[in-house]
Amino acid sequence: MAKSEKVTREKIILAFLDSCFAKNAGGTSLSDVADRLGIKKASLYNHYESRDAMVEDCIRWCGDYYRKTYFIPTDIEAISERYPAENVMKAIVNRWFKMNEKEPLMQIYSFIESEKYISTAAAKIAQETREKLSNQAKQALRSLAKAKKIIDLEENDLETLAKMFASLTVSSLDSYIVAKKIEIRSNPEGGEGSLFDVKSESDYSAVDELVTTFCSMLK
Repeated sequence: MAKSEKVTREKIILAFLDSCFAKNAGGTSLSDVADRLGIKKASLYNHYESRDAMVEDCIRWCGDYYRKTYFIPTDIEAISERYPAENVMKAIVNRWFKMNEKEPLMQIYSFIESEKYISTAAAKIAQETREKLSNQAKQALRSLAKAKKIIDLEENDLETLAKMFASLTVSSLDSYIVAKKIEIRSNPEGGEGSLFDVKSESDYSAVDELVTTFCSMLK
């Protein structure tokens, strides 16, 4: 960050998340954050009284960011009328994957998924995000049923299938992000300052096969 730029809460949080992604949350110090911002460690105390306070605020910020994120297109009903069910459900998963391949969602996902085991607030955000994905999957399935692209489903079956789809997506994304993180970190041309300079082609074939199997149950 240029010296003339003002240090804001968001810039501090993004620097913290970037360091957590490169190292891990437990291994990220105030000095690491300050170094990324090009400021003195003492300057961070103008914003946070402690590292713990920064972590807590970062979790809140991540939750707010997730709540503004929409997993399926707003015109899902029109899309369901136009395309086969398999294409629609694959597009939803691919959209979610692509969103999480980019900054800051990749860092947010990595941070929240690791912190959920030690932070009640992070665990709540992770669960809330899964429920949001499940509810929006339910919306997509309902639209496909209305368009007669899949079988009619009772509400209980719709709920179960939406949760199954959300679990499939989250589990697949977790494996994908782990592999992506290893790939990014092993980039010999990079290093911590160039984590997102790797421009490899995304491969969603593994999860696409799972979605195909899932959709076969809906015919």
